[in-house]
Amino acid sequence: MQRTGRSFLAAAICALACAHTACADDPSEPTVTPYRPTVSNPADLPQPGWLEGEFGAARAFGADGSRNDAVPWLVKYAFDADHGVLIGGNAYLRDAPDGAPASGGIGDLALEWKQRFPIVENAAFGIEAGAIVPTAAHDLGVGRPAWLGNGIFSIDLGGTHLDLNAGATRYATRTRGVSRWQGSWAAAGSWPLTSDFGAALELSGTQQHGAHTQSQLLGAINYNSSAHLVLDAGLARGLTHAAHDTTVFAGATLLLGKLK
Repeated sequence: MQRTGRSFLAAAICALACAHTACADDPSEPTVTPYRPTVSNPADLPQPGWLEGEFGAARAFGADGSRNDAVPWLVKYAFDADHGVLIGGNAYLRDAPDGAPASGGIGDLALEWKQRFPIVENAAFGIEAGAIVPTAAHDLGVGRPAWLGNGIFSIDLGGTHLDLNAGATRYATRTRGVSRWQGSWAAAGSWPLTSDFGAALELSGTQQHGAHTQSQLLGAINYNSSAHLVLDAGLARGLTHAAHDTTVFAGATLLLGKLK
């Protein structure tokens, strides 16, 4: 394994170990609401008044020999059961094309407002709307501010939880022959395997006029270390020529503290 690969793996393992150590079990704290590792998000927000964080690491292996690394993070806060904010991005990105110099650095920052609309006890709609702030270098991010929105439908069907997402992003940077609008969709199902382990399966994709359509199939396992710490790991496989062939990832969702 190359040195960059060893360093990337070591950083991921260290982050998960630190998360596990820092999150001692306390029955007075609420249960976390993981959004990762799927592309889709649930309509539900975290426990109101509690700051919740998600951290991970991913490596994508392209069919052309390229490698892409990402260290995503997300901080979530709910003012009440139906209103909250999401702030996230990539703490680090590395793009290594085959036969070309690699580039790396901090990723863009996403700021979103989230609102939940309960329907019945086991189902809800949700919306997410916000902007992408171009904090990354031009070749690693959007280059100029972009606007995004996402619609969500979540429902519990027996022991299976289903999340359906449909979204759109409008980019400010213009590329000749390519639309500024990109549509996205995702459908994910998750279910418990045991009292501590669960599984998720998701199909997702993007479509943009003038660009290749992309889709992928994702599978993941999660481990409920406690009510306020969930670890996850999995694999995603690209289903189109334009998508990366294989992505491996791992991460954690944990409580960061109470704000009110």
